[in-house]
Amino acid sequence: MNFLMLAALFALPGCAGVLDLDGALAVTPYRIEENGRIVIEARVNGEGPFNFALDTGASISAVFEQLNDKLELERIPGKVVIVHGVVSSGKFPILDVDRLEVGREVWPNPRIVLLPGATDAGKSVDGVLGIDFLQRFAVGFSTRDRVVRLYPPELVARRSYRGWASVPLEFERVGERGAALYFMAIEIDGHKIPALFDLGAGLNMINWVGARSLGIEPRDVRRKEQVSGALEDERQVAGFVAAEVTTANIRWRNESFSIADLAILETLMLDGIPVVILGAGLFTQRDFVIDFARRRLLVNVEMKEAGANEPGIMN
Repeated sequence: MNFLMLAALFALPGCAGVLDLDGALAVTPYRIEENGRIVIEARVNGEGPFNFALDTGASISAVFEQLNDKLELERIPGKVVIVHGVVSSGKFPILDVDRLEVGREVWPNPRIVLLPGATDAGKSVDGVLGIDFLQRFAVGFSTRDRVVRLYPPELVARRSYRGWASVPLEFERVGERGAALYFMAIEIDGHKIPALFDLGAGLNMINWVGARSLGIEPRDVRRKEQVSGALEDERQVAGFVAAEVTTANIRWRNESFSIADLAILETLMLDGIPVVILGAGLFTQRDFVIDFARRRLLVNVEMKEAGANEPGIMN
């Protein structure tokens, strides 16, 4: 039995001219959900398109039950994986899928897990594209063109990104097939804390060890909110607003964080140290490229800081 991580939860063919000029293997429009997740279209076994969330906090790609009800994909006998979510874990079947397509890119014989659809994470999307799919490429996100581009990894490695911040990514191996979760070093109000880079998360989170390292105690927190993941129902958590979040030479101001001790951190044996989960909303304000081959996140910061909740360049 394999063990896999799903940290949080979440194509239109690209213009041939853009593909030729830019060198991308696939170009697909995206939409941003209200909670910040990036959603693109994909086809499964030639059917669709369907809505899939990009999720760097998931080691395995997945479809939710409502999509499987339409496609009637068969479960592979005896193939079950343990999927670890933000709050809980569970055993789920692997589906027999012939191919998954994003734009002109075809992923043959993908390993796709079936997840329950009766959760907040599965209400607005049909599935999740996890690290097992994304790390096959360098993934570009463009706010100007409103598209996601999938590049050959070697193409991005050769390019110069002058004026872009380069954030080192450290990886944690998950399962038996080379998938990994990616972490970066950040500072919250001057305190250094490791952070999981999780585009599938709709919000930023920090554990109570991390919150206490910032001087925050349960008695000090008045704001409460609900949080849920891909496997579980809602849970009430505390929250606070960080005056400043920084990494590399990027700065964000007045960012909201939820505070909770999450099961996924215990699974990764990180529950005893300060840890943050950074959601998609922190990154979709600027162009970025995830360069998995070089383990770096490139962020375009060649813009003046416009105010609260927008990243800027640190002098």
